[in-house]
Amino acid sequence: MARQSVRLILALATLAIIGVGFVQWFWLSKAFDMKALQFNQSVQIALTNTAQRLLDYNHNKTKLLDPVKQLADDYFVVRVDDVIDANLLEIFLKEEFQKVRLSVDYEYGIYDCANDRMVYGNYIASGRGKPGLTRTDLPKWENQTYYFGVRFPERDSTLVSNMGIWLFSSGVLVFVVIFMIIAMIMILKQKRLSEIQKEFINNMTHEFKTPLSSILASAETVKLSLEKEEIMSDRLARYLNIIQLEGKRLQNQVEAVLKMANLESTRIRLEEVSLGDLLSKTIQAHEPGIQALGGTISLTLPERDITLQADPLHLSNVFSNLIDNAIKYNAGAPVIEVQATRTKNNRLEISISDNGIGISKEQLLRIFEKFYRVPTGNVHNVKGFGLGLFYVKSVIKAHHGKIFARSEEGKGTTMTIQLPVTIKMKS
Repeated sequence: MARQSVRLILALATLAIIGVGFVQWFWLSKAFDMKALQFNQSVQIALTNTAQRLLDYNHNKTKLLDPVKQLADDYFVVRVDDVIDANLLEIFLKEEFQKVRLSVDYEYGIYDCANDRMVYGNYIASGRGKPGLTRTDLPKWENQTYYFGVRFPERDSTLVSNMGIWLFSSGVLVFVVIFMIIAMIMILKQKRLSEIQKEFINNMTHEFKTPLSSILASAETVKLSLEKEEIMSDRLARYLNIIQLEGKRLQNQVEAVLKMANLESTRIRLEEVSLGDLLSKTIQAHEPGIQALGGTISLTLPERDITLQADPLHLSNVFSNLIDNAIKYNAGAPVIEVQATRTKNNRLEISISDNGIGISKEQLLRIFEKFYRVPTGNVHNVKGFGLGLFYVKSVIKAHHGKIFARSEEGKGTTMTIQLPVTIKMKS
């Protein structure tokens, strides 16, 4: 993944977390305000009814208008305009709060006209066995007489406890945010590890290439010198051939690893390519080896050559890899058929079929995975890193194409490539 893409993803994820958090906080605040409004309305109703009942008990026919005033979020005062019996007040408060279904701790006090101060009444706890809190001095209501005050010390905690679904959704959001933060941290770590791995492979393979080239050049020089001086023995020739053969094989493996390490950053350079020429050159390179094994390879092309927009180097490597697999995964003389056709929906389809050992259905699902190699049973001459088909699929994907595999054990394999490219027909 490109560095710019990672930064963009992290920036968008951060903005998403901030945005979702702000929206959740907004609605949580709105929900709390709504609960507070409902609480205040219930208290207003209960206290108004309590004041009216006190007047009725005193045979006072006065009808109170807006007797309740809220001096603070948790403190209400109620004007009665008559003598207040403390015992009756507590009874009426309990009954009226029960009517409006308010189960909350509260304390009340009564204004004493003789002493000009609030006289503490009582602390009423809503829960059974719950100890009362230390009483507080209730403030006076200036310029008023014959009133009582009620304070709710547990108001905020009660409102919060009644917001069950909102608290649950907030908890889920916090969990999701934490998960996203952990995921972003893991992405950054994986990105860093991927960069370290790529740097290591690049350095390692480049360090291998120089001594390998020196070994192969030295072996060739020694061989030519011995042949020139006519002192080459069969034993020396065999050892020199082994050095050259194994050196070239190791060099090819190093090149394959280096190519895979750089595949993600490799840019496909499109140009006009003759499909017939590309396939013909690839087949000619493999023909001597196939004939040495007693096999054959055939090529079937449309009557008119097809010119397409593609990267000739990478596409040639794709065909070469598939033909090489058809040779390697064969217990006898390989018979390989390469066919290119133009489909009705203007797509290019290239199939490479062989008569090899085939692949089981279980293994067929994994052959394009990186570093995965199909078990070959008793065929021990197949070596590699499991990068070939992963490279093939990556190149085809970079060309916006697809690759499919059909196979049956003991009956060979067919690899089909589809390229959604603009095809020009030569006249």
